[in-house]
Amino acid sequence: MFELDDTQRAFESVARAWCEGTLAPAVPALEAGEVLPYDLLRALGRDLGIADLLAAVGERRLAQLAGAAGAGQSGARGGDDGSEAGLGGDPLLTSILLKEICRVSPGFGMVLLATLGCAMTIVARGSADMIERYALPLLRFETIGAWALTEPGAGSDAFGGMRTTAVVEGETLVLNGEKTFISNSPYADVVTVYARVRAGAAAARVRPVLVERGTAGFAATPPMRKMGMHDSPTGAIFLSDCRVPLRHLLGTLEPAAAGAARGGAALETLTLERAVMPAMCLGIIERCVEASIRHAKTRQQFGRPLAEFQAIAFKLARMELALENARNLVFKLAWAQRRRALDARLASLAKLYCAEQAVLAALDAIQIHGGAGYMADLPLEKLMRDAKMFEIGGGTNEMQLQAIARAVLA
Repeated sequence: MFELDDTQRAFESVARAWCEGTLAPAVPALEAGEVLPYDLLRALGRDLGIADLLAAVGERRLAQLAGAAGAGQSGARGGDDGSEAGLGGDPLLTSILLKEICRVSPGFGMVLLATLGCAMTIVARGSADMIERYALPLLRFETIGAWALTEPGAGSDAFGGMRTTAVVEGETLVLNGEKTFISNSPYADVVTVYARVRAGAAAARVRPVLVERGTAGFAATPPMRKMGMHDSPTGAIFLSDCRVPLRHLLGTLEPAAAGAARGGAALETLTLERAVMPAMCLGIIERCVEASIRHAKTRQQFGRPLAEFQAIAFKLARMELALENARNLVFKLAWAQRRRALDARLASLAKLYCAEQAVLAALDAIQIHGGAGYMADLPLEKLMRDAKMFEIGGGTNEMQLQAIARAVLA
């Protein structure tokens, strides 16, 4: 359970070579906003065969829907679509890919994650036509996706404070509202917007609705300035009497099953996002530990290597402890996904720990490197800036603690 097999090790090696040889040289231009990350995303899909592996997930879902239709069953609600199985049917390959990307550029990892979050929502809850028309191009990186949950007045209270609405008018949905801090939104071709959908006198239910760029009433802002993740374009979305076909509603307006979690599809997507973020944090921790050990062994101060000073040695020991724990959590998440046993408690627990340790590891690495670590010539200051996002995005540390406590005390 806690070691990579030969296939996984080979994939890790290939992914690292691509990230160090192709992604790393592009990071300065990406950080400066001189180029956009999407051509690189397509190159990733092509060079490593990722696009074909991802498209296979959508094709498996299409086959499931065709089988259900042949048997006279409805597949509109979604279900066991295989989206948790990961690349090539192995969730650990997805974790390895994200880890390797985030050793170099966590921001580029967010570009990938946002597109996949949009695509997998369509795969899980869309019709065969929606999957064919929208999900497959996203999975092949022919188009770019975003998924929009957060609002200016509803961050942590994403569901209770949601103000975006989608009103059913015949065969049309009319959307009004605003979303913010949305990864990829300045350039996304397709966005899954979470809204309170109203149909007649029935109670409104939070559901994802697919909106294409260029739809009347849809507007996206230019990229926002941020502390980190400069290579991940992030912006706001405005919806003003934005009309989309009713078939763009992903899922149904039926009430959630008894005992189902509040938030439905949005919470499912959040859980999956939280389950992959630990691997991204692991990439940061791993890179920081490797760089710090190397520097501590070679950097001389007062006539001896830094590693011989107890203060530095103990700092390295704690970083190694965090690395081992984070790695074990990523393995456990993959194990849970294979068994279709992933739950919100484990996802929150792993995200909380790994996000905290990624920030600490980056700060410690900078401290060990001294003035050089503070300079942008080394990747450490970028990793620290990017790491902080994981303590906020996908649910703040405080929200993860609340979710864990709720599960423990249930």
